[in-house]
Formats: sequence, C-alpha cells, structure tokens
Amino acid sequence: MLRRDLGYEGIILSDWTITRDCNERCMKPTDEAPQRPQDIATFWGVEDLSVQERYVKGLEAGIDQFGGTDDVAPLLQAIETGDIDIARVDQSVIRIMVPKFELGMFDNPYVDPAAATSNIGRADDIAKADRLQRESQVLLRNEGSALPFASGAKVWLHGTAPEAATAAGLQVVDDLAEADFALVRADTPSEMLHPNHFFGSRYKEGRLNFEPGDPAYDALARAKAAQVPTILAIFLDRPAVLTEILPVTDVILANFGASDAAVFDVALGRASARGRLPFELPRSMEAVELQDPAAPDDSADPLYPFGAGL
Repeated sequence: MLRRDLGYEGIILSDWTITRDCNERCMKPTDEAPQRPQDIATFWGVEDLSVQERYVKGLEAGIDQFGGTDDVAPLLQAIETGDIDIARVDQSVIRIMVPKFELGMFDNPYVDPAAATSNIGRADDIAKADRLQRESQVLLRNEGSALPFASGAKVWLHGTAPEAATAAGLQVVDDLAEADFALVRADTPSEMLHPNHFFGSRYKEGRLNFEPGDPAYDALARAKAAQVPTILAIFLDRPAVLTEILPVTDVILANFGASDAAVFDVALGRASARGRLPFELPRSMEAVELQDPAAPDDSADPLYPFGAGL
C-alpha cells in the first residue's frame, strides 16, 4: 500500500524485536526476575512462525530494516534456502544507504566541535524557547478573573521551587493563613501497573483523574479550605480528567513542559497564555473507558474539548 498506492519511496523500519521469541521473563516478569531489554519480544500475531519465517514475512510485507535485533543468521539462512531473493535484500540496502550518501556521511563524517558549540545555546534560540514556554500554556479556568495575581504577593507553594517564586518577586509563606494565593504544580495523575516490565517500569499508566489522597489534590483542598485563591499549573504529559479538581481550583493553567519562571510570568500577567489544547480532556474515567482506543477526541461530553483555551 505504501509503495504502490501512496508512492512512498523511503525506508520502512519495523518496531523493535518483532522477530524474537518471548522467554519466561518476557511473558511473566516477577520481582525476582524482572523483564530486561534482552527479554523483550514483540512477535504478536506471528507466534507460531519460526524466526526465519518472521524475517521472510517481514520482507515480503515491505520492511527494509528490522529494529531491535542483531540476529542475522536466520535472515542469511532464508537467503541460502531461497525463501528470500538476494535482489529483494538489495532493494532495502539501497533504500537505507542512499540517504546516508546524500547526507554526506561518508564524505565528511566529522563535525567541528568549536562550530557545534557556537551553534548550541545561542541567545536568540534561548529567548525563543523562553517565549514559547510562556505562550504555549493553556488557560482553562479563571474563576472570578483571579488572574493575574499581584506582583509582590504572598504565595503558598506545592511542587514549585521557592527560589523561582522569590526570583519572580513573590513572598513565599509556609502558613496558608498568610497567603494571598496558592500555586500547585502537578503532572497528570498516573499509576505504575506493570512495574516488572521493562517499559512498564518507565511508563505512566492507569487513571487520569485526581482523587483525595493525591498530594496535589490535598494541597489544593487545604488552600481552598483556608479560602485562599488557588491555581493548578498542570503538566499535561497525558490528557487529564480535571472534573474532581474543579471545586478546589480557581485557576487551571496547563503546560507541556514549562519552567517555574514561565508559569510565574503567566500567573503574574507578565506573559499571556495563548495555547489551545491539542487533545480533549475527558469528563470522567468512565468516558475514557468507553472511548474508541483507535480514535482521537471522541469521548462523550468532554470537560474541555480539543482546541479549548481562554
């Protein structure tokens, strides 16, 4: 389909380890024997084929490069037995090698370290990155026009560096009774559901909603109980369900990787959050579970739709 119907002429690279067999640590990792990189196999759908047959099937499907394996013996065996024509292998070699020559990797493979250093961390690049960290934030909630907060105000913090608040001209207080507002920084909630799997120990999985007992939720609830205006600055590394957090927040400011300084500049009105959501935020975990996993932005009655932002 890619080559014939869509006219694609580039390299087709497979996912990692699609030809490998799945051992016991791959199938059933435990605390005593967790899954390691060398145990990973993703041979789903071709479990009954031999490694050699998987190579043949992959090449026939159009794969040029098999990711995550250096086991070439079954591929060489398939060539020797005639299951794969060497001309088919040559096609893939050409597709992989031509771009390398076009990039000059064999003509001038080395860089000038001094020139590289002069092109990294330039002042105009840093200024652009700082501006984008501010403008890309998404203002989702601003009850009673709470924003902007006043420069020089007293702030109670959770999940934020006090030094950044001080540098922004704010007074950091430990007692909520003294605070003019509270700022809580948090990530989208998550759980670790597969701690013994190599990727499971590194992924964020599970629920997307806040609950009592979550440190960020409890911090916001404490501030709200003290009748202190609250701002949640949430890093949307995953789409969050924010319904439960609404009663304890006055301001919700979403970001996709912003420094404390960038968050404070928006909170104090020194910069404007101009971003829009690149995905919807569902209203509940039930809505998430009913969603089509293969479709974007299709949950019923999302709390914040795709493109939302004040």
